[in-house]
Amino acid sequence: MKRVCGAVLTALMLSACSKGAGEPVTSYYQSSGAEETGAVTVSETEVSVQEAVHDIDPEAEERGLDGVPYFFSANPEEVEFVPSSENVKFSGRSIVHNDVCYLSYTCSGIRFVMSGDRIEAVLVSNGGAYSDRQQGWIGVEINGELVNRIRLEDGEQSYTLYEGEMLENVEIGIIKLTENQMTNTGIKSVKCNATRLAPAEEKSLSIEFIGDSITCGYSNEADGPEYGFDCDYENGAATYGYYTAQNLDADYSLVCISGLGLISDYTDETGVKEDYLLLDDVYSYADTNFQQRRGIEPLSEWDFGGGSDIVVINIGTNDFSYTGRDEDLQYEFYEAYYDFIGDVREKNPEAEIVCTLGIMGAELFGQIEQAAADYSADNSDDKIHTFKFDYQSEDDGYGGDYHPSVATHRKAADKLTEFLETII
Repeated sequence: MKRVCGAVLTALMLSACSKGAGEPVTSYYQSSGAEETGAVTVSETEVSVQEAVHDIDPEAEERGLDGVPYFFSANPEEVEFVPSSENVKFSGRSIVHNDVCYLSYTCSGIRFVMSGDRIEAVLVSNGGAYSDRQQGWIGVEINGELVNRIRLEDGEQSYTLYEGEMLENVEIGIIKLTENQMTNTGIKSVKCNATRLAPAEEKSLSIEFIGDSITCGYSNEADGPEYGFDCDYENGAATYGYYTAQNLDADYSLVCISGLGLISDYTDETGVKEDYLLLDDVYSYADTNFQQRRGIEPLSEWDFGGGSDIVVINIGTNDFSYTGRDEDLQYEFYEAYYDFIGDVREKNPEAEIVCTLGIMGAELFGQIEQAAADYSADNSDDKIHTFKFDYQSEDDGYGGDYHPSVATHRKAADKLTEFLETII
């Protein structure tokens, strides 16, 4: 018996998705820090489900309890749905266009609890101008463990995400592993062979990470700095933000674009500003890149709700390529940073705001410290913090173009976790 649940989304553009058969495919899965990449089929994936079992009681609503399933059956049935707040929890930012839920930034995704033995999804992907190195990748998580990675093809395709043993009340995550401006990745529908389905539960802690290529995980799985950018070497689930959220069992959102700056994107010449998209151009909106490339106006503002519990701002590495040692340009950065703290505070009124820098250089950290101290004093705000990352070590290897390796991301996450534990 086949059952279709959830109305098809018909809005041309919403500010966020949450508002508003075949043989198993071959994927290429590499666990974080692994030395080799091997081909596996999702049906061969071994899954451990001993921990983090989620109760979805079909009578919970009558009992006044959480965990109400939107679908329940005594026997497995094929259920197809379009992602909505009725059936999934949205993780990170997303945007709807032509009835497809596009995952905006690194590690944006959907999460739901399932009892079942098969998951398929119709996904839409656009690899961009350089399709040989800009193909999107998605990851499949079971109870927070990345069990499968799939390289997407251009256009609309159906993919088998999981097929195997019967899973009982586990949390499934479908997340985008590649970054915002290089690939477009959308979920058109999800089909499960299941007895129970429900949105995943909200966690007690939420963290937002704001940054540039470091936060994106730019070529973090490349074998060395001689490699340039390639989505095949980029794994958002092996970044300091992802690891930190895992360490703290937190919901998370990444807002990051390679080359992004506050007053200037990366530039080859000091004093020559590049400002195609600056942080102020993207932070308040669901997905500026996506809409500008399609000529969709006005930009859809992002609904911050009550804001995050913690906001980590890791910006300034690219700005230094513009300011250099020039005091006037560095003061321009200080003023913009001060103002941006105010913007973050407005949208996240109760958050602990952590201002950080350092993995690829900390030349502007002094200006960040001063801006944070001045904003805190001027506004009697004792929830503004500064934190300096360690500079990456050659002993931990480098990703593409001397970006942080997976080992560096792991170390950065552990240090950031220790700091966050002192303020929450």
